[in-house]
Amino acid sequence: MGTKKVVVISQVPPPTHGSTIMTKILLEVLAEDGRRTKLVDRRFSRAVDEVGALSLRKIVAVPSLVLRLALAVVRRPDACIFFCTNRSFSFLVDVVLGEVLRLFRVPTVNYVHTSGYSDLAARGKVWRWMVQRLLSHGATTVCLADSLVADIAPFVGKGTIVVIANTIDDRPDRLAETRRRPDGVNTSGPILFLSNLLEEKGADVFVDMAITLCDRSDQLTFALVGQPADRALADALQLRVVRSGHASRVQFLGPRFGEDKWDVLAGAQLLVFPSRYRFEAQPLTIVEAFSLGVPVVASDVGAIGEMVGPENGYLLSEATVDEAVQAVSLLATDPERHRLASEGARRAFDQKYSKATFRAAWNDVIESVQKDAA
Repeated sequence: MGTKKVVVISQVPPPTHGSTIMTKILLEVLAEDGRRTKLVDRRFSRAVDEVGALSLRKIVAVPSLVLRLALAVVRRPDACIFFCTNRSFSFLVDVVLGEVLRLFRVPTVNYVHTSGYSDLAARGKVWRWMVQRLLSHGATTVCLADSLVADIAPFVGKGTIVVIANTIDDRPDRLAETRRRPDGVNTSGPILFLSNLLEEKGADVFVDMAITLCDRSDQLTFALVGQPADRALADALQLRVVRSGHASRVQFLGPRFGEDKWDVLAGAQLLVFPSRYRFEAQPLTIVEAFSLGVPVVASDVGAIGEMVGPENGYLLSEATVDEAVQAVSLLATDPERHRLASEGARRAFDQKYSKATFRAAWNDVIESVQKDAA
């Protein structure tokens, strides 16, 4: 194992979303393996509602970011792990950062946490050239799932793509042990939405589904956990619930972190994630649910179709209220179906998303890049 630094270009929380959480986890895994790391922090967004939005502060921050990267790689580290982005402004910045890495001949692993590069390239010849320029520099390109490979395959070298699924922060042992026992299956807790409260993440679909099911039965309860990233939407959804007369059964719990979040998730009977986010990849909220044996109802976007199915929940063909109502009704009223889905969720986590699997895969990638660069 090399003794030089591994440079990581990304951002750690805040804000709290998939790629920042995975940056934190990756840095921890590299440190546990004895590798010295240097984070070149993008520092663009401070809150979820700033992600993807252009601002003067972000523009002013670009020269500093370029300089900090140059200083980090001037002594030629073993490797650079580059969390690539494809929102227009961030992508243009990434192209510049990619040229810095080329200039210093840094062995680079492009880490793709999103989808949409083919759409970006379709904007025109210049955009296609930039996508090709950015992605082709990586000695290896890591993406999250087989279904996401086609989006980047036209722009990278043949045989350079490696699939490494997301993993999670360690669960509290007391919760993991309880929920992973056969008698730990929960068929009476709330049905949970766990994500930032955004339309593109399906918060509105979840609320309308919850109201519909509350109208039909007095046996179910629902909870939404997440940052109200769109305050107007959050207020409108809460008002909708109050007017429905079900405010006591459809609760908005706000953001939860650490053990508070795990406690809520461990107490849920189902996770419902009706996302229609066009850059969706492999949501951590689903991996977290699987780790505790919580069945998942989710829409078929990004790589979710590889994650969710009848063996561990229900895959929605579209993020619609009617489909979500049907799926939740099936799982919430059939204890045997729920039990089998719970077992399947635990099995999926153990086989595909454990931290041991993640660590071993990343160790192989870095060792391979170091060997090729030697």
